[in-house]
Amino acid sequence: EMAIADALDEIRTRNARNERAGGKEVVDVVKEEIDTERRRVEREDEEMARRAFMTETGEKVRRIGEGEGEEGGAEAMSARQGDASLMTPPPVPAFKRVVKKKKDLGAALGIKKKPALV
Repeated sequence: EMAIADALDEIRTRNARNERAGGKEVVDVVKEEIDTERRRVEREDEEMARRAFMTETGEKVRRIGEGEGEEGGAEAMSARQGDASLMTPPPVPAFKRVVKKKKDLGAALGIKKKPALV
């Protein structure tokens, strides 16, 4: 009910401002309200993301690669990029047809072959 009352109050204040303002001012006011709403939504999203990556005790969740003894921030990133530039590209795959040996399915089913008479 409180959310509905707040939304209704916002609509009333916006309508009152629109009546007082004229022409171009209305457009500017509406754009300002849209920007304000967008910033509020972004702040809420950031807060939700921050909470999602916190443990119950309030400390930040770390990535698997992060550790106590590793290098920090930009140094680690530049070292990883340097390692990546030294790596050779993977070999080009060969699309050669490989003939697979056929399985004797008769033996798998328990079928016995009769010995040849000749």
